[in-house]
Amino acid sequence: MDEDVARLLGGRYRLLSPIRHGATGIMWRAHDARLRRDVAIKEVQPQFRSNEVDLTGARRRALREARAAGRLSHPAIITVHDLLEEAGRLWIVMELLEALTLDETVKHVGPLPVHWTAWIGYQLLSGLRHAHGEGVLHRDIHPANILLTGDRVVLTDFGIAALNGDHTSPNSIPVDDLPAYTAPERLRGGPVSPAADLWSFAACLYFAVEGRPPYVGADMVTVLGLALTKKPPVPTKAGPLLPVIEGLLHRDPGHRMPAEHASVLLTEILRAEGIPMAPYRLPAVELPPDAFTK
Repeated sequence: MDEDVARLLGGRYRLLSPIRHGATGIMWRAHDARLRRDVAIKEVQPQFRSNEVDLTGARRRALREARAAGRLSHPAIITVHDLLEEAGRLWIVMELLEALTLDETVKHVGPLPVHWTAWIGYQLLSGLRHAHGEGVLHRDIHPANILLTGDRVVLTDFGIAALNGDHTSPNSIPVDDLPAYTAPERLRGGPVSPAADLWSFAACLYFAVEGRPPYVGADMVTVLGLALTKKPPVPTKAGPLLPVIEGLLHRDPGHRMPAEHASVLLTEILRAEGIPMAPYRLPAVELPPDAFTK
C-alpha cells in the first residue's frame, strides 16, 4: 500500500485490506474514523482508451454508480454512503457486508436447491422492482454482482446503470460484460428497458439452480454467438422454477414475463416449500380524495 493510500481518505477513512478485485476496481475493507465503524470502499480503476488512462470515463462511471445506488433504499440494494476523489483516484464508500457472491457460492457448493434459489430470486427481484420504480436500470446483473449474507441478498455495482433524466448513460455494452448474462436485445444494440434486467436476473437463477450459465462455450466469441442466435438449453434441475426462468428468458422482450407475475410465482414456490410467506399483494389503487363522498 503506497503513502497516498495509507493516509486517511477524505480525512476520515483508513483502508485496511483488499476484499476482492473486480473488472471495475478494487473493493477495500476500511474504517470510518469519524463514525467509528467499518465500511467497504471501492477504488474505481480507470480503463485504458487509445493507450491512455481514461480518467474522465472513470469519473463519469463512479458518479453514475454512486448516484444510481444512492437514490435507492432497499435491503436488496447496496447502500452508498459517500463518493471521494483523492490521490488522483475515485473512491465509493458503501456499507460493509460479510458475504460471498452468488458466483463464489455456487462454485463452492455446486448447484443450489430450488427453495434456496427461489428465496434468492424473491429477494433480488424485490430490490430490482424497487430500482425500476425509481427510474434506475442496472444493466450489469450477473452472479458476481449479487452478494449473499446470512439473511440478505444484495445487488451491487451500478457502474453502468441508466438513470431517468441522465442522457450521458451509455447504451453500449462494456468489453468486459458477460454475454451469457446479457439480454439478446442488448447484445444487438437495442434499446435499454427493465425487461433486459429481468432477462439477466433469470440468467442468474439459471446459474444458481443449474451450476452453469445459460450459454457455455470455449471462449467469449462462442458464447456471444450462442446468445445472439439460440434459446438457452432447458434447465434440468429447476423443478417448479422452470416457468419463471423460461418466462423471463424469452428472447422477445415484449413477450417476457412481467416482474409482478414472476414475484407471484416465486411466492407460491416458497410457500409450497414450507417457507412462511405473506400472500403476494398487488399495489394498492390510488383513489381520488372525494371517492367516497360523491
